Amino acid sequence: MTVIRAFTYIFSDRRFRSKLTSLAVFVLLLPFPIIGLVSLCILLGYLANIVHNISADSPNPLPDWDHIGAIIGKGIPVLLALIVYHLPLLLAAALLAVFGDSLGLGLMTGLNTIAPVALLLYSLAAWCLWMLGLVGYAESWEADGFYQFDQALRMLQCNAPLAVEWLVSALLVNALLLLLMPVFLMGACLMMPSHGYVTGAYARRLRAARLAEGTEQTADPASFLRRPSAEAVV
Repeated sequence: MTVIRAFTYIFSDRRFRSKLTSLAVFVLLLPFPIIGLVSLCILLGYLANIVHNISADSPNPLPDWDHIGAIIGKGIPVLLALIVYHLPLLLAAALLAVFGDSLGLGLMTGLNTIAPVALLLYSLAAWCLWMLGLVGYAESWEADGFYQFDQALRMLQCNAPLAVEWLVSALLVNALLLLLMPVFLMGACLMMPSHGYVTGAYARRLRAARLAEGTEQTADPASFLRRPSAEAVV
């Protein structure tokens, strides 16, 4: 139901046509140098706003485009966190490119065998940790939540079933988006709204689980998720 709702909830927003049209414009600007980087910050900031609105049960889940500067400001920390989380992969690729010729054939064969598995496992773990950082960031708008790795790991351990459910939902959303890629603009434009819903719904359920455990107001170091603000991002 979460996966289906990720693609249908946009119709509950009275101005979804104009908002998705604006989103499409920034998607089309992505291939261009510099402008594309700014557009990426805008799209990531918009994603964070969607997560905030879904978590806060806003009646209009898709944010307005009235304050582009503020959206860019919110998107920059999200982009920096993405770069940080993918930095180990970039460094590993760079080391193999530089020293690959000097490694023995047997070692290279072994690396080629285990590399895909290691890449998959790291990507899934990094994706889950980044998602938790995004949840905390969309709640408090404090970027340091992306880098509280020890707290995020404890949060994943304490709420493993919810995290697995979120991961499966996100993978299913990606599969559906791939099916829409032949209609490129449709698939690209629905990426932020669909993943924003899945992550926002996860944030809502995670907070409900912590309230049920009575730990929301404790000094638990892993309790870095705040209650959503009363005013949703519009």
